[in-house]
Amino acid sequence: MARIDIQRRFDWDTFVTRYWNRRPVLYQATGVNPFMDTDVFDAALGASRGAMDPPTALEARTDVQFTIDQGQPVHPGPWLPRDTDGSLDGYDSRLADALGTRRYALIISLLHSHGYGLWSRERAFFSDLWRRVGLPLSGGITTLFHGNYEHSPVGVHLDRFTTFLFAIRGRKRMRFWARRPWSMPVTTLVDYAPYLAESFTAEVGPGDILYWPASYYHVGESASRDVATSVNVGVPVTGHQARYDVEDLVSTGRGNAPRARDTARGRALVPDVLDGDGVLPRELPAALRQAANTLRESSHDSRTQAHIRTLWLNRRSAGGFEPPPPPARRRPLKDTDILHGNKSFPILLEKTGTGWCCSANGNALHVSGLRQPVNKLVATLNTARTVSVGELLHPFPSRGDMPLRVLKPLPATRAGVRRMLEILLTFRAIQLAGR
Repeated sequence: MARIDIQRRFDWDTFVTRYWNRRPVLYQATGVNPFMDTDVFDAALGASRGAMDPPTALEARTDVQFTIDQGQPVHPGPWLPRDTDGSLDGYDSRLADALGTRRYALIISLLHSHGYGLWSRERAFFSDLWRRVGLPLSGGITTLFHGNYEHSPVGVHLDRFTTFLFAIRGRKRMRFWARRPWSMPVTTLVDYAPYLAESFTAEVGPGDILYWPASYYHVGESASRDVATSVNVGVPVTGHQARYDVEDLVSTGRGNAPRARDTARGRALVPDVLDGDGVLPRELPAALRQAANTLRESSHDSRTQAHIRTLWLNRRSAGGFEPPPPPARRRPLKDTDILHGNKSFPILLEKTGTGWCCSANGNALHVSGLRQPVNKLVATLNTARTVSVGELLHPFPSRGDMPLRVLKPLPATRAGVRRMLEILLTFRAIQLAGR
């Protein structure tokens, strides 16, 4: 029977050389786990807000799942985290009173998009991995697994993601198979008792990090009846589909909702065209030929080129985890306010048509005007030294001071640049000194 490697010192160079896309490894209590109880609860709360009111609130949502003894409540809202819980402990206490001996599972995908503290620490942690293996094309996913469930509701399965499990609270067991243990034509298996002999396990506790490649079948199990919490980060290494990039390209809106590819996965562009294996015929249907020609023609448009550059800058500044959390509320800045940027995650600036795109923390804004003063302002912020708003605005002309709409390029005037700084503050790309 296979055994899992156990390490007690975490080092990215050693990890990439020995384990990345090769075999599982368990890092025990290394002290480098980027996830904190408070951040996890805040993100879970953010994902659950608004789901408790009308029974229909979760009908269109796929990122929050709750089960009780392998069954799913029709209206899960009452079972999700609330502000009044105050913490994961408070949430567990409320559910223990309500459920008694029944087991439950709370699973939240896109967790990183609901809490800035969690997203920020996660991006910083994985930035060292991206420097060694490259930024993932379609971004990583972050999933919360919380509860005292007997095993993962989906059963034994295979992901297209190479996965890191970060144990937060309690103990959990992961069971692995190096190859698919069954021969039936199914992709998941809930009753896997006949195949236990071919598996091997790893038990994780608070602070541990467990990693396994995408080629390993697996299932999560409870090591006891106590509640356990873990955060899984999946990095796509197989199955990247070109339509993800096309959906990004043709999308014009932005927001904190899951991308089109997360909700439309599995839908054919043209019905009844794919064969049983999901492969297109050699000759494209007329509708697809027309769509391809339209895309080819429109991709030379200056607006499309600017959109492509914006998408790429946002992907880079998001650090592999999209969509980022929503921006904070905007507040006016005075000339005497003191700001500083973040040297580790600088604001990105690139020319787009007649203007400039600034991207930070997965969000973008556009500025029109000469490059030199805008470039100097961004460079100053990226040094992370403290500087007053008045000093930053001094090189820009005062003419053109008028109300501005955020969705249009901001002019490189004092009013426009002040609004730019206020927006960058909502992106959390810059901070007020002393806060």
